[in-house]
Amino acid sequence: MSDELFNYYKYFDLAQRIEVRFPRAQNVSFREWGVVTLFDGDLLELQLSRDSLPENVSARTGTILDLRLGKGGYGYCCRAIIVEEHGDARLTVRLIGEVIPDELREYYRIDAYIPLRYSVPRGLSDHEIRQRWRARRYPPPTAVESPGTSPPAPPQEPLRENELDQPPPLAANISGSGIRIRIPEELPVDTLVDMELFISQDKLRVVPVVCQVVHVAALRHKAGEPPLFSTALRFLCIDERDRDMVVGFVSAAQLEHLRIMRGGNVSVTDLEYAEYSRHRRVRRIIVGIIVVTLIIVAVVVLIISRINGRKGEIEQTYEREIKKYRHIVPWR
Repeated sequence: MSDELFNYYKYFDLAQRIEVRFPRAQNVSFREWGVVTLFDGDLLELQLSRDSLPENVSARTGTILDLRLGKGGYGYCCRAIIVEEHGDARLTVRLIGEVIPDELREYYRIDAYIPLRYSVPRGLSDHEIRQRWRARRYPPPTAVESPGTSPPAPPQEPLRENELDQPPPLAANISGSGIRIRIPEELPVDTLVDMELFISQDKLRVVPVVCQVVHVAALRHKAGEPPLFSTALRFLCIDERDRDMVVGFVSAAQLEHLRIMRGGNVSVTDLEYAEYSRHRRVRRIIVGIIVVTLIIVAVVVLIISRINGRKGEIEQTYEREIKKYRHIVPWR
């Protein structure tokens, strides 16, 4: 196995969720999510999350794609080329080039208290669960309304907190790619869970998602208390705008934590610039001290060598011959 193929096996796995970026006009990529259903050397078969791509998105054979993935808490990226198209939202791609680090903001996590609801659909297939989520998140456009009925509100309209029956906040570790919560039920791995996240930033919004259980661990508890299970779930079905909203919530929570730690206002730009300026100033001071020290040492060494240094044999011979020449030819 070549080093490059071994490198692929370090980062890619079956059933892994990968962000696929398709090229389109104006040099703006289209982001889609896919699951690895086949992995053989440098060949991947991806099952895309949507049934069809927009018209201006190129997904023909020979198209170069950018793949983004997470592994071990870090983000990576790799390029791939489409080698075969399938009619059921599947693509076969060949990996090209190396897997290199890439900062994926949806993998940043933070502990927070989030109001949420969850339920485990019973008696429904995975396809039916996905279709039910899609119908809720993307309701069909309203046609001519029948008499006596009022048009439904558009999806994702902000809701006032006093108009919404929020569940109590639950301690969670959340990122743009998934969530970890403590619940009294022990759910089997790969179970699909319907969930509603109540994200409050400038306005309160409800984010509907379908999650898949990826890890369950029993927590230690006192005698007589009900057991709790730490359950990690990844977002299997989530609108990308909703994901951006979750990422924004995580970023805002991080900044709020930094404000509390620093006791004042802070922003990401301020922190990055302050850190950069401090390092740059320290680096300049250190380089200046080193240069001045080297110059002083060189000057001191030259002075000492000039004062106390003995003349070499060649220099002594040269001076001796010059004196003889001047003695023989005094007018020169």
